[in-house]
Amino acid sequence: MTAIERRRDPTSLLLKGLSERECARFRNRNLRQPGHGRRVHAVELRDWIGGLKLPVPACHQPLATLALAGDSEAVTAAVDCARCLAGNPDPFTPLTVIDGGQLTLDLRPDTE
Repeated sequence: MTAIERRRDPTSLLLKGLSERECARFRNRNLRQPGHGRRVHAVELRDWIGGLKLPVPACHQPLATLALAGDSEAVTAAVDCARCLAGNPDPFTPLTVIDGGQLTLDLRPDTE
């Protein structure tokens, strides 16, 4: 039991309820964030406030703020996020390393 789960103040109860609701909603489901990209991500439970858990994209893609308010979708669609499929949690890994879909910029200074 986490420290926040023992507390009975309204804020702690609200946070605990939010965590439980979101974890239940994404049990055996993938995550699709709102927006134009609409990628489907694998889900992992990550530590949140006071030791509570919150479902987030497994690739460590930033979670939209509105996703906490239930705006992200729990779907059974197959994962199509290249980073989730590669199992690489580093969001700064160039996509060329994962799927060859993006060219990297050569930012080395000229030697001339």
